Amino acid sequence: MGEVKSYELADFDKMGFTKSVKIVMFYEAPATVDSKTLILSLQEGIRNTTRQLPFIAGNLQFNESGKLCSVTTPESQVEINVRHFDSTECEPFSVLAEGSFSPKDLDLTRFLPEEPVGKHPVCIIQLSVLEGGLTLGLRLNHAAGDWTSLDTCLSLICQSTKAHLEGVPMPTYTPDLNRAPFNTPAPDPSITRQDQLAKLPLFSVIEKSQFKLNPPPRCQASIYRISEPTIQHLKAQCLPHLTGVEYISSYDCISALIWRTLTRAHIHLHPEKARATTRFVHPIDIRTRDPEHKTSPRYFGNAVIGTLAGPVPAQTLVADSETPCGLAIAASLIRQSTHKVDLSSFGAMTGLLASLSPTETLSPNADFADMDLFMNTWYSGSAERYDLGDGVVPAAVRVHAGMPGNVASILPNFSRGGPRVFDVYVQTAIEEQEVLWRDGEFLRYFEYVA
Repeated sequence: MGEVKSYELADFDKMGFTKSVKIVMFYEAPATVDSKTLILSLQEGIRNTTRQLPFIAGNLQFNESGKLCSVTTPESQVEINVRHFDSTECEPFSVLAEGSFSPKDLDLTRFLPEEPVGKHPVCIIQLSVLEGGLTLGLRLNHAAGDWTSLDTCLSLICQSTKAHLEGVPMPTYTPDLNRAPFNTPAPDPSITRQDQLAKLPLFSVIEKSQFKLNPPPRCQASIYRISEPTIQHLKAQCLPHLTGVEYISSYDCISALIWRTLTRAHIHLHPEKARATTRFVHPIDIRTRDPEHKTSPRYFGNAVIGTLAGPVPAQTLVADSETPCGLAIAASLIRQSTHKVDLSSFGAMTGLLASLSPTETLSPNADFADMDLFMNTWYSGSAERYDLGDGVVPAAVRVHAGMPGNVASILPNFSRGGPRVFDVYVQTAIEEQEVLWRDGEFLRYFEYVA
């Protein structure tokens, strides 16, 4: 069997152990493409990626010290399942594309690999061959990586596949696996639980017996589209009205508009909620907020932590729909919440978790089944990074939501030539989607796709 290797993950990674990041990439394939050759090259691309990132081929286990590890042997490979769909099992790629790969009409689970019973693989993949195209479905355990790590893994697979098809040297990559910044710090009596919670506005400590989740409404997901010029116009409108911050990002603007319009839709359906408060929750990548460079842009792991904007009165957030003032308030709050997070937030989280008694647990200060929104982004992805070669190019990516309730995510830019265009996944109650389709402010900037 050979040497068994164990790659220790960080203490913080334990929080993601029960979650998976699940995506499906849709590829258009010319009629000239030989699927057997492409599958062979993809398999070689995955092997090369495994050589660069050997821990992604492992299974997650806890060692005797309680550390979460990826355990591999020399024979370990990322599992890839190849499935061929005929015309009776799946529509041709052209039909799926005409429907913009609608999350309402497509069951993404058939394009995703099944999770094996009794094992916890870091990464598993399914290649599905369709008439006129193919899909690449990937599950990455959240303990082993976040969206940035998934992007590293997926782009390396794609670039390696393309290199094999073209007969050129395979790409190489050296990840940073320094887990120290994400491990539990030594106990410091001067740091109180209140100090830790002050750095973690999203969480409270409660008794396990008090923990409960409200049942979510029946939800529906839709895809909307926004272009780079529209984003910049949106940002320019907000800039003169910022509060408490000197700048906002494109992400802040898009998120603010979704938060604001979803809140307005909720109030429209539930007028009694106008006096309630609303919160915006989003994960922050610490790689981008580490001025002392204690970690690295090449860190492969889970380097995101959630933070919270708000609570803000719902009526305040939705006021002045014909002016940019209310939108600027929301964007400013989102930027302020980002500034609250730094590397010490991870120490606060792991230290707080270590201090919990057997009867205590962490509870999020947000309810995504009610007035609050969870937002994510995969803004960095591009068609060039995920090109498989031989004319097999990405057409869209769709995410499999891992949670019910109000969820949104900015997806990669796959436009070729002209302005960049982003698809945005929005999941909320069915009735609220219908209100959103009629919201004048929302439709001023977003195009409904599917």
